Amino acid sequence: MPLNVLHLIGGGEIGGAEQHILNLLTNFCQGQITPYLGCLVKDSPFASLARSQGISSEIFPMRSPFDVRPVFSLIRFCREKKITLIHCHGVRANMLGRLTARLLSIPNLSTIHSWPEFDYSSAWKGRLACFLDNITLPWASGIITVSESLQKKYMLRKTTKPSSPPIKTIFNGIPWYDFSEHQTMHTSFRREWGIKPKQKVIGTIGRLHPVKGQIYLAQAIKILTRDYNADVHFLIIGDGPLRSELQSYLTANRISHTITGYYPSAWKALPAMDIFVLPSISEGMGLVLLEAAQAKVPIVASDTGGIPELFSDRQEALLCRPADPEALAAACNEIISNPALAKMLIENAWQKAKLFTVERMVKATTDFYLEIINTSA
Repeated sequence: MPLNVLHLIGGGEIGGAEQHILNLLTNFCQGQITPYLGCLVKDSPFASLARSQGISSEIFPMRSPFDVRPVFSLIRFCREKKITLIHCHGVRANMLGRLTARLLSIPNLSTIHSWPEFDYSSAWKGRLACFLDNITLPWASGIITVSESLQKKYMLRKTTKPSSPPIKTIFNGIPWYDFSEHQTMHTSFRREWGIKPKQKVIGTIGRLHPVKGQIYLAQAIKILTRDYNADVHFLIIGDGPLRSELQSYLTANRISHTITGYYPSAWKALPAMDIFVLPSISEGMGLVLLEAAQAKVPIVASDTGGIPELFSDRQEALLCRPADPEALAAACNEIISNPALAKMLIENAWQKAKLFTVERMVKATTDFYLEIINTSA
């Protein structure tokens, strides 16, 4: 009998966590895992995307961060589908999923994709999220982190709760994308978005949010054009609450740029870039770095969170202190002016990316499901 597993997430946007879930749900072994998706936002774009890829998806809308009324419909759904385990992603999903699982006497686990304190627009909201997550933490049957860095942070919480659940680090894995038409993809994307052929394109992909640090990269682009006399175009793939601030800064400083907004299959934009930058203040793992490595684009990233667990400084990428525009500018200029360094970084990162496969991630996750279920029996 297959395990019926419900994945629960907010689903109000499509970012790294959502892509991680999609990679899991579309690659579980048939006959072993039957996956379902539950989203907590009405008209969830992620639920729509999942349905388009054949994933059974339901909406359990929350009207506020503290709304527990969806628990009743979750209980009905879990009974109807004979759900074996609830897999939660995010603070709100943790609250509802753990409560539902406790009432049904079935196991649940949570994946920590990033540290909740950094996912909110203000520090007090982040601290409140951590506080609320701690309340239901004893009800969790297991915890997955996507990096050792996140596991260490979690263990600091665990020392104050002796009854905390078992924890396992499972690194993200991604499919091997088709970049065989790299030059064609490069040319067609630049033509579509009006980017000059000879400009050096420095790009980033992600949710436009303060924690992702795009404003520091914008400041670095200004330094590059001013101090290094570089002809640079700033390509931003993504959308979010920081968009208007970024747009205003770039326009006011006359920086050549493109903001695409939400862009399906964002990996297809990578060949248009000469350098990929991930300037995050905090980062669980940085799944998009693996995509950039596959595309053979040299990488500059923040030396924070799980990023140095993927790539080492000056081996597979150039790593910089977070929130340091001068360091980002200097790293980008070094790659532009040193083709031999860029070539070495590209080759090393491409080889390293081969280790982070979907198959490995799916097997490790399935094994942990079985461990949790057997322990809870």
